[in-house]
Amino acid sequence: MQKKIIAICLTIALLEGFAGLGIEIYAIRISATYIGSSISITGVILAMVLIAIAMGYWVGGRLSRSIYTPEQALLKAGYVLSLSAFSHAIACVIQLPLLEIITLNTDSPITAAIGVGLLYGVGLAFGSMSIPLITQFLTLQFNNQESIDAGKNAGMMVAITTVGSVLGSTLTPIFLLPYIGLRSSLTLFVASLAISTWLCTKLAIQVRGSVPTKDNAASKNYIIATLAFLITIVFISFDKVDTGYQTATGAWFVEYIDYKGRPAVTISDNPIKSTSSCWVYATKKNCHWYGEMTVEGIKQTSPKNLVFLGGAGMGTPSEVAYHNPDMSLTVIDIDKDLPKIIETHFLKAPIAKNISFVGDDARGYLTRYRDVKYDFMLIDAFQGRYVASNLYTLESLTRFKNTSKYIMANVVGIPIKEHGYTQTIFKNWYEVFGDSAYVINRNNGANLQNIMLCNFLCPNSQKLSEANFFDQNQQVHTDDMPRLDKYYYQSIEKLSL
Repeated sequence: MQKKIIAICLTIALLEGFAGLGIEIYAIRISATYIGSSISITGVILAMVLIAIAMGYWVGGRLSRSIYTPEQALLKAGYVLSLSAFSHAIACVIQLPLLEIITLNTDSPITAAIGVGLLYGVGLAFGSMSIPLITQFLTLQFNNQESIDAGKNAGMMVAITTVGSVLGSTLTPIFLLPYIGLRSSLTLFVASLAISTWLCTKLAIQVRGSVPTKDNAASKNYIIATLAFLITIVFISFDKVDTGYQTATGAWFVEYIDYKGRPAVTISDNPIKSTSSCWVYATKKNCHWYGEMTVEGIKQTSPKNLVFLGGAGMGTPSEVAYHNPDMSLTVIDIDKDLPKIIETHFLKAPIAKNISFVGDDARGYLTRYRDVKYDFMLIDAFQGRYVASNLYTLESLTRFKNTSKYIMANVVGIPIKEHGYTQTIFKNWYEVFGDSAYVINRNNGANLQNIMLCNFLCPNSQKLSEANFFDQNQQVHTDDMPRLDKYYYQSIEKLSL
C-alpha cells in the first residue's frame, strides 16, 4: 500500500511539472507572432516562470504548516492543482487579446514578455504549491515508519516534478507541437493538471479510512478541474487564430496572394510584421526587391558554388537553382523540418535538385566545415523581424570572409545614425570588409526596412563609408560583448518617445 501511495504522489508531481513547463512553451510559441522570439524575450518569460514556481513552493510550504491530517493535505493539493488548471485555461483564452492590447500601447517586447510571464505565472504558482502539500501528506501518512522522513519526501517530490518539467520543456517543441499542434498540446497539458487533481482528491478519499468528513472539498476540486478542461475544449473549438505550421524550432505561416495579376505565395515566421519569402508560381521567381538584388548580384559574380545562411521560403535560392541548373547551392537553416513545409505549402513542388538543404545552425556548421569554400554567400537568417545576431559578430563575419569570396546580407533596420541596432551591424560589416563594404537601401528616413549589405560593388549600391546614415563611431559587436539586443531595445524606446 505504501509503494502504491508513493507511486501516485510521484505521478502527480510528474504530471504537474510536465504540464507547467509545457504550457510555458505553448505561451512562448504563440506569443512570438506578436513580440518575436529573441533570447531577451525568452529569458524574461523564463525568469517570470521561475519566480512563480519559487513563490508557489514558498506559499505551499506556509500552507502545510496549518495542516495536521493526511486527507487535508491531499485535498488542499488537489484544490491548488485545480486552480492551476483553471488559471492556465483562462490565460490561454485571454492571451492573444491581451498581447494585442499591449502591443497597441507599447513598442517594448520586454513589457509584453513580462505580461505573458505574469499571465501564466499564476497557474504555475498554484501548481507548484501542490508539491509541499503532497510532501506534508507523505510525512503525516508515514510518520511512524523509519524509512520515510520529511527530507526524503521533499527531495523525492522536487526531483520528480523537475523531471516532469524537463519532459514538458523538451517533448513539447520536439514532438508535441510539430506532430499534434498547439491546440491539441494545450488540451493535453490542461488534461494533465485535471488528472493530477483527480488523483490527489481520489487518494484523499481513500486514505480517509473510517473517519467521517464532508465531501464538499472533494466535489469542489472535481468541479474546478472539469470546468478548466471544458473551457479549454471550447476555446480550441472556436479559436480561429492561425497558429501556422509548427516545427520543432518555430512556426511558419503561409498565405496565398495575387502578385501583379499572378498567383503567388508568401511565407513568414511572423506574419503580423514581416514576410520571409515571396514566390510567383508562373515565373518561378521571388517577388521581394532584396531577393531581386541578390539574384542580380549572383549574375554579376557568376558563382558556381553558393551557400545561403537561412532558408525561410527559399524563394531566392529556388529561383537561382531553377534557372541555373549548373550551379550548386547549399541552404543552411536551423529548422530541419522546413523543406517539408516548403515543398508542400510554399513551392508546391520538389525543391530543386541542385539545392542541398542542411538542417543546422549556420555558424556552427561553417565552423565545423571551415575548409569548405563557396564562391558566393547570402546571409538571410532572422529571428522574427531582426537578424540572427550571432552571424554578425566580428568573429562570424571574419570567418565568412575566409569562406566565401562574394558575400551579401539581408538585414532589417533603420538607416539613421540614431538607431544603434542598425549602426552596430553596419560598423561590424565595415570593420571586416573596410573599403569593400557596400550598402543598398531604398528608402531614407526613420522607418523599419530591408537593407542589403555587400562586400563588393553590388547592383545599385554605394560605399558604406560614404553613406550619410552610417555612424563610424559606433562600437563593434563581438562574441564577448553582444550589443544587438541592447541597442534594439534602446532604439525602440527612443523612437517611441
